Amino acid sequence: MASSYLTLVNNVLRDMNEVELTSSNFTSSRGVQTTVKDYINRSISDILNSELNWPFTRAEGAEDAIAGKQLYSFASIASTLKYIDYDNVFLEPKDYIRNGDFEIAGAASITNWTAVSGSPAASSKFGNTLLLTSAKATQQVSDLIVGRTYTILVQTSGSTLTLDIGTSSGGTQTKTSALTIASGNEVLISEVTFVATAITHFVTFTESAGSAAFVKLVELMENIESISLKYISYEEYNERYRERDSRPDTNKFADPEFVYTTYNDEIGLTPIPDSSNRTISFDYYVTNTALTGATDTGIIPTRFESIINARAKYYTYMFRSDVQTAQYALKEYEDGIKRMRVELINRKNYMRAV
Repeated sequence: MASSYLTLVNNVLRDMNEVELTSSNFTSSRGVQTTVKDYINRSISDILNSELNWPFTRAEGAEDAIAGKQLYSFASIASTLKYIDYDNVFLEPKDYIRNGDFEIAGAASITNWTAVSGSPAASSKFGNTLLLTSAKATQQVSDLIVGRTYTILVQTSGSTLTLDIGTSSGGTQTKTSALTIASGNEVLISEVTFVATAITHFVTFTESAGSAAFVKLVELMENIESISLKYISYEEYNERYRERDSRPDTNKFADPEFVYTTYNDEIGLTPIPDSSNRTISFDYYVTNTALTGATDTGIIPTRFESIINARAKYYTYMFRSDVQTAQYALKEYEDGIKRMRVELINRKNYMRAV
């Protein structure tokens, strides 16, 4: 885990032979202490901006595609989004289940699931799971399309469960399936399909034998294929597709084939989506969020924090007009960046048939 803001600041103050801060006086720092606090944030920003694709800045993004909506702002995805990896942009079937992995903020949780009977609980056994013992839990799923076929993928362990799909809470109007576990430690992956008979359905799990049953994963998606989107520049979009997408006719609506970025930091799709049953999935890189509180931590791995230290000392020595010593700190910083590139960016090349 990365060091706290307080630790990073004190590492520099100690090297500069200055009075260190404590958690109680961190916010009331003065003089060089405050200066070093500023330089720590500047140093982290310098490191992140020295390369576009540091692995520790990579994140996974998702945004539901909406019928008729062509542009999706970076800010709506993540306030820290800096750059999207356009080699990995897909339109995937939308997952209508919320918290299907039973994890919220890194901990086991059954948020979005409602108890129908008994005491459904969060558990960390078999990973983060929904635990049912003589209990029933349900989730309401909305915005389905009547007449379309949907698939529920479920991973269970512990003991046998019943999966019900209905149009009322705990109902069985649409489908009932027994998810049979032969051995308590067996991991059973089940696939259940159904045809939506209403816009809203309820997905319900029931354990009625008094045994501990664990639900590890639940996904509900329409039976459609994923689409790999090809990247085009905004200039190419304007030249080839903008006129079509501006016409007042239905030909501009279809499954998107291309993705682009506008000058306003927006993801653009063309053709314009004609349905809301897919999710835009992609990898992206994050930018720096300034540290403010003593316990805040950055995203740079601990083993590279000496590079933050070197950069902050460079700024501090320059502030003191100690140019010669600042050059030593700058050399240490530059050597550290080279080491980071070798370790994190350089990859073994290989050939593959295409």
